[in-house]
Amino acid sequence: MHGVTRFAANPVVRTVQRALQGGPSAGKSKATSCQKERALDLSRKLVELARRRGSDKAAAANIAHALARSFKSEFSTFQAQDVVQLATALQKLRQKNVMLLDAMASHVLRGIVAYPLYALCNIPNCFARLGYLHRQLMDAVASHVSERADKLTPVDIASLVFAYAELAHHPRSNLLEACAEQLQNCYLEVGGPNCAIILNSYSRLSECNPTVFYSLSRSVVHTPPESFEVHHISLIMNAYAKCAVRKSQTMNVLGDFLTERVHELSPQNVSNIVHAFSRLSCYNVQLFQNLVTRVASEDLKAYKLYELGVLCHNLAKLKSGGPTVYNAMFGELATRPPEAWEPKAVAQVLDALRRSTFRHEALLAILFHRFFGNLPKAVHPLTQASWCLIELDALDRAKDLKQELPDDEPEQGFPEARYAMRRVFELLEGLDQAEPFTPTQRCHVQQLIRAYRYRYELDFGLLPQKVKSFCKVQFDVSSSVVSAVAWT
Repeated sequence: MHGVTRFAANPVVRTVQRALQGGPSAGKSKATSCQKERALDLSRKLVELARRRGSDKAAAANIAHALARSFKSEFSTFQAQDVVQLATALQKLRQKNVMLLDAMASHVLRGIVAYPLYALCNIPNCFARLGYLHRQLMDAVASHVSERADKLTPVDIASLVFAYAELAHHPRSNLLEACAEQLQNCYLEVGGPNCAIILNSYSRLSECNPTVFYSLSRSVVHTPPESFEVHHISLIMNAYAKCAVRKSQTMNVLGDFLTERVHELSPQNVSNIVHAFSRLSCYNVQLFQNLVTRVASEDLKAYKLYELGVLCHNLAKLKSGGPTVYNAMFGELATRPPEAWEPKAVAQVLDALRRSTFRHEALLAILFHRFFGNLPKAVHPLTQASWCLIELDALDRAKDLKQELPDDEPEQGFPEARYAMRRVFELLEGLDQAEPFTPTQRCHVQQLIRAYRYRYELDFGLLPQKVKSFCKVQFDVSSSVVSAVAWT
């Protein structure tokens, strides 16, 4: 009797009993309706939550978790529009629920033919903004959309290519080529923000398609300057620089857009713009006058170390600015803690010191100790930094390193400086043995050896025989070249 009471009190049993009283078909209909209502209700709750400001993230996470468990069992109740709205809500709420995202991707893959193109662009975009790569989905979307690219709008293209760039996933189909062809037909409709997104995405994927840059260069010229935000212009310039697309006229047009808006730029924007002009060997006089004036007068603590390093390096390459701006930049860099310096930043700032001709002894001392205290394990920063130190006549600072000299180090000349360079050459030899130098790397090594031998001929002659042999080998003609000449 007791067991029967517990059985009857079970809420599931009571639901079944009520369903049976209304007939088998009615019970099934009510159960399905309950399931449909529950799934769509959870999805709508997330969509509504995403529309509010200051949404409760804990509540959103709970709803997403509950929906993830029920999504697959209620698969057929969701339409394409529901999945798009749900993806948008998850992205706005920053809810990266992998189980739910996988279920949504499965829904798209099963019904991809029924999905409109805008949905197939928006959903991968939301996944990318959440930092979630579903390879099967991305490849299927690329294959499907590339065959229908002539129907894409500029907004669709911007959404889609951003997703692939953000996830660093290069589509296997010819999607990017198809989008480039479509941009030729609709370049006047692209607008400032989408132009920046598309060019930046192509450059991040190392897809330097001439068609894209040609089409969107025309778009830039025809777009009113006020439709660009300053960071959009920075992105466009950076894309041109990354792909080495030399369009000086377009760069000058963009520079003119920025001339009166320099005060709106973030430190990163300033650094990127100067780097782009330097990389492309372009120059806009009025823009750079305003940039230099701003940098010389503002608080440089807002700049990250690598941003300030890139800025001073590229200003020096362009020979822009005078003592005031370089003293400000070098003075600020000298205040940064030694442990914050990466090998690349050390090499860049040393090259800026070499190019600018404005000495800053405190900064030079910091960089010298940072370089020899932790020699980089990559060829380029190793050769560039050591070569700059030679050109700056800074090797006499090796006395302050307090190195323990080996027994085979002669006392003649400058033993501390010689041993410091010996360490550089020995490290280069090890790097060459691990992975042979490329032709460009070998040129840099040769330049370093020449500079050291020219300025410190006595010390070079006192290097150990093994080190001198390594230096000599760098100038030998490779066997492949000899065999090629012999064959000719």
